[in-house]
Amino acid sequence: MKASIYDVANLAGVSISTVSRVLNKSGYVSSKTEKKVNDAVFKLNYIPNVVAQNLAKNETKLIGLYFPCLVDSTEILSSTYILEFIKGVNDVLIQWGYHLLLINEMNDKEQILSDKCRPQYYSFIKQNRIDGLILGSAPIACSSFLELLNLKLPMVYIGEKLFHNGLNVYAQFKQYNKDVLDYFYSRDHRHIAVIGLEERLESVIREFKDDKHNDELKVEHHFDPENVNSYLDLLKKIFTSEDKPSALLVHDLTKVQQTINFLNNIQLSVPDDVSIITIEHKYQDAEKCFPSVTSVYVPAYQMGVEAAKVLFEYLQESQGYSNEIIVDSKIIKRESVKNMTKLRNT
Repeated sequence: MKASIYDVANLAGVSISTVSRVLNKSGYVSSKTEKKVNDAVFKLNYIPNVVAQNLAKNETKLIGLYFPCLVDSTEILSSTYILEFIKGVNDVLIQWGYHLLLINEMNDKEQILSDKCRPQYYSFIKQNRIDGLILGSAPIACSSFLELLNLKLPMVYIGEKLFHNGLNVYAQFKQYNKDVLDYFYSRDHRHIAVIGLEERLESVIREFKDDKHNDELKVEHHFDPENVNSYLDLLKKIFTSEDKPSALLVHDLTKVQQTINFLNNIQLSVPDDVSIITIEHKYQDAEKCFPSVTSVYVPAYQMGVEAAKVLFEYLQESQGYSNEIIVDSKIIKRESVKNMTKLRNT
């Protein structure tokens, strides 16, 4: 029969609370009493209840991970960003003896923004069901999120710093998108199409065009459709018009080879007719396309590592509640971008 804490207390001749103080290393216990308790634990082969110990210390040893307005399991498994980010977080959690809890969202963005419902992570951290929280992408700035920030609860979010306080990791979304547009522009591409979900792309494109002051420059943002047929319809609309772009930024790497194949089917080749750049979250993923595709490498694994590290630093009270970690992204040049300068000079 498995020994209990009561058995340990009886054998050591002390109270249950004394056994608890020895096991949890909380409160004063004489060295003589501590030895009696430890001898009883050894003799009875007593294994403490880790969950009970954590509760006694007000800890769960769980870190919540939440991706706003996501997700079903198929979306997780198909997203390199999410998988790499989870790996990064989990590698740090293992070092600290913590476990990962993935928190799903069942409500849509509009419901959360209008305060008709709270995001799912709210009750987890408010009720101390987790020791800390990581928001794996840019948060919805709803009243629940603001409340947690004001309370300085252990929470880290991904994306640009929204307020003066809080913990965040930022891969400079605006800058690396502008870098791609600059890369195309430096190779004399003056008609560029961008396919991506982020609404923030609108402001990036607007600022880029304002900086260039070039009447020839045309940059269009197309929202990435969810299903394959709609995506192919979008490509058809873009590339069968008389005024078609010479350069294309596709945010979703999983759609790049499909895009290349579509272009080939309508007798357009990469890079001779259309230049392509994409975003990769796992190093050299875009190398697998044919032809290999120039990319911006945004290191999702490192982002996960940095998010977990800054969270634990806060939990250990080794830093204040205002820290932004910047993660660098870089363009990896491959075979998918044509330099149009020579054509313009002929």
